[in-house]
Amino acid sequence: MWIDLTALIWMSLIALIALLWWQNLKVRELALKQVKRYCDREALQLLDQSVALRHLSMARNPHNGQLHLKRRYNFEFTSTGDERYQGHIELLGSRLLHIEVDAHRVP
Repeated sequence: MWIDLTALIWMSLIALIALLWWQNLKVRELALKQVKRYCDREALQLLDQSVALRHLSMARNPHNGQLHLKRRYNFEFTSTGDERYQGHIELLGSRLLHIEVDAHRVP
């Protein structure tokens, strides 16, 4: 059985897309765990139990200079149960850069 070059290129492209999609799901789950941990520590309630990808770019790791994907996820939280506030988390590869939240009421 012979596979022509076109079929091999298409199979490789599909495999690469599947790998990138799977990796993105893994990093998204990591971001969600970090946000949940942050909200628990700060006595906040994470709304909708989700994070949403808002920005994707390439950036260098300051420690070793390697290129990684830099992802920014947005999330919503509440401190009192009445108002919704915005926050975001940034990851470089699978490394947490920072979590920022809007100014909110402290009960």
